Amino acid sequence: MDDGSYSSTGPIFVLAPIDDAARYVTSLSANYEHLHFDQDNNPVGLLVNLSSPEKTVYTLGRPGPNIDPPDIHISEPRPRRGLPHISHLHASFQLVPETGAVLLWDYSSTSSVKTFGAPNSWGYTVKFRSESSPRSVLVARGINTHVAFASGSNNTKWCQFEIQWHSEGMYHFHKDEPYFVGPQESRIKRYVQHEKLGGGSYGTVYSALDAETGQMIAVKKFHNLTGKHLTFATREVDNLKKKALRQHPHILRILDSAGGGEKDNWGEIFMPLKKGNLKDLCETIQTEEDRWELSNQVLYQILLALNCLADNDVVHRDVKPDNILFDFDENGDYQFCLGDFGLSNDPERAITAAGTEPFMAPEICYRKKQTTKVDIWSLFATIVWMRNSDFRAACSRLRAPDLHKWIISISKTAGYEPIRAMASHDPKKRPSAKKQLDIIDSGEFEDFGEEESDPGDLLSAQFAQAMSLQGDSSRSYGSVSTGYPTSPEMAYYEPYASGVYTGYGGAGGMKEGRYAPPPMGTAEAPRNQGAWVRPYDNPYGPPQSQDSDEGTVMPEIRTAVPTIAEDDVFTYEEYMEERRRMKGKNRSGI
Repeated sequence: MDDGSYSSTGPIFVLAPIDDAARYVTSLSANYEHLHFDQDNNPVGLLVNLSSPEKTVYTLGRPGPNIDPPDIHISEPRPRRGLPHISHLHASFQLVPETGAVLLWDYSSTSSVKTFGAPNSWGYTVKFRSESSPRSVLVARGINTHVAFASGSNNTKWCQFEIQWHSEGMYHFHKDEPYFVGPQESRIKRYVQHEKLGGGSYGTVYSALDAETGQMIAVKKFHNLTGKHLTFATREVDNLKKKALRQHPHILRILDSAGGGEKDNWGEIFMPLKKGNLKDLCETIQTEEDRWELSNQVLYQILLALNCLADNDVVHRDVKPDNILFDFDENGDYQFCLGDFGLSNDPERAITAAGTEPFMAPEICYRKKQTTKVDIWSLFATIVWMRNSDFRAACSRLRAPDLHKWIISISKTAGYEPIRAMASHDPKKRPSAKKQLDIIDSGEFEDFGEEESDPGDLLSAQFAQAMSLQGDSSRSYGSVSTGYPTSPEMAYYEPYASGVYTGYGGAGGMKEGRYAPPPMGTAEAPRNQGAWVRPYDNPYGPPQSQDSDEGTVMPEIRTAVPTIAEDDVFTYEEYMEERRRMKGKNRSGI
């Protein structure tokens, strides 16, 4: 018996009877210990208290010989013809400790447990997604407010209770705000939306609680499904649903999708929620030595992912720190996976410029044939970004041709020998992911020789002009006079970084909405200040601070890093000084 005097922040609710069968169940002597009384000592229903760690499951069913009795007994004095059979283990309420969600489980042999809402009342009814038992669904304040433990033909319900909440878990959610259940455009609800995690040109990512499992997931909502948006969304879903990709431990798995039908202008995909991305993780690691060791783990695991993509004729085209997500395995070690397949494509069909500038392969920039080798270059640039603080600080201020020269220069320094060929300007000289894995495993590698010829100052200037999207909008693309292929379809291109801003006229005479790089030497502007296409910041979770008392503790990293002489790597200032010196030589004819 419960006298109503309790205090807890965990889930506590009362099953208040509605029909005669429910009132009979409430009056059973076997259920007396769960009976809850109001202040006037009148019985109001059966208490389910999931606030204690010692009691996280309440079972409901019919007692029987040689089995543990259920917590709450369900039976009727005179069974009626046509009513479903009550199983010994018929249903249960179960707490999900990680999220504080409460799931109603249906174990009945005829899948007869139903959830519903009161007529003309506010709230959501989220149905069981599965047709067969066992199956589960979320119950919460305003979500599945009523339950019937048996149902017959013609939608008849028996043993009906209202769920009256005294306190609830839902640890990630504000208790003073109504829950938002999605997808909004669908009658079949799948999740409770939590908060926005990030957004890009074609979609926005939210954290959410899965209404079937009670676990937190990530939901990517595509902005619309017309034109190129539809093309990108379709590619992303189709590629992620390939069996080999869904089963690979280093590729972000798609759990399910919604929308995207012939008449739908919306679409959503559901994915596991990770701890964060590599960009955020690097900000929590204090020393270059630790970043270097971490980069070795990233390199190997993402090469495994790229090998899987190559075997399945998929090119990612946007490998970068923001799109590499991390979690921890059962041993507490980092588990990295590649996410955001919005720009992925079949290599035979990939012809447009796509990606994020500091990580884009040369052949993408110069509109040459794209193969899976473009991802090898991007992964190498990501490793350089992790290891080299000068590159991290300045890569957003340089245009792609200069970045390519700098990356090749860095690749020739000590410590990069096993992966140096990944930075070959010629994709034919770059190893495949499989070949690079073999090189790392065997320790045998060949240097790809002297630095290869760069495209030259003319092409550099033309590329900078095209990528800045400046000039007359009526100009001819793919002009024969320049020899440099350009395209108006630059929506695929995503500038990286804090140094990117949008011009709104003024001294520069720029047209509104045009993208332009900041002047050299200016302080970096905040990332959220008007980038033409904003980088995909923090897509799957906030960074975990080392000083925070919350979240998972990062594993301590203790490994030696190869010794690199200070003269072996250009700083940003040294690189720019060398660039100016070489241009001076060219002008003077030296």
